[in-house]
Amino acid sequence: MEITKNAPTAARRTEWSLALLGGLKHRGEFEARERTVHVAAVGGAKLDHTDAGLPAGPTHLVKAALVGGAELAYPEGASAEVDAFSVFGGVDLTVPEGTTVEVSGFSLLGGRSKGVVGEPGGAVVKVRSYSLVGGVKVRQGQ
Repeated sequence: MEITKNAPTAARRTEWSLALLGGLKHRGEFEARERTVHVAAVGGAKLDHTDAGLPAGPTHLVKAALVGGAELAYPEGASAEVDAFSVFGGVDLTVPEGTTVEVSGFSLLGGRSKGVVGEPGGAVVKVRSYSLVGGVKVRQGQ
């Protein structure tokens, strides 16, 4: 096997973000990973996948923070799974019409949007959120 400096490397399947103070923010044109893991004492995750290059299968976000939520936006036809744990913070999700959103988990204090039924066979976004304060808010965009 020949290894050269300019040889393409295999794309990372998981992006890790660890921070004491600070969040994770992606928007615009970028290559989304299959799995994104964000762990922070204080700091949330803001991911806007509307202009991102997405992997063939669903994307996965795993977020754990004492203070900080997750703000997510998905383009038409994108499927995703979100696992979130927050002591203070929730999940704010924007999906296009026709996307099915399944919400599960619990929130001790905070509201929870009901899931949204989309088109049969269409994109599915699964949200599992566990928080002491903060819930899940689902909005449908255009």
